[in-house]
Amino acid sequence: MNLYEQLAEELLTALDEHRHMPPEPVSGTIRGEMAVLRLLSCEESGKSAGAIADMLHMTTSRIAAVLNSLEKKDMIKRNADPADKRRVLVELTEKGRSTCMKRRSEAKAHLTQLLMRVSQEDAQAFVRISRQLVSGKHEHSQIKEV
Repeated sequence: MNLYEQLAEELLTALDEHRHMPPEPVSGTIRGEMAVLRLLSCEESGKSAGAIADMLHMTTSRIAAVLNSLEKKDMIKRNADPADKRRVLVELTEKGRSTCMKRRSEAKAHLTQLLMRVSQEDAQAFVRISRQLVSGKHEHSQIKEV
């Protein structure tokens, strides 16, 4: 794996680690089935529809529509929570997991090509700054208004 591929992987990991969606109108372009698949692929166990809605800052009705679509495509399954049979947990199927991995691989290849357009130093700086932006952390304790 070359440096640009490593940086693309690091950027994808940073985006996966960040569970909060950016505010509208940016988040409107990255909501939907892939957001749900990515979220579930990062989880050890299933999540309730309500938890998914909260984590992705989506309405429960929108999540219900996305989950119904994913279930019809055999990408998710819904099972009763072993700890509370009244609660339903959503989990990825193998098809859902492989689809998510394939799309992540495609995204990594695309990011690798984009990062190769600049120097290694600039690519590293971009990933470092992107990680800071995604995590909400910054080196300066206060932002001064001009």
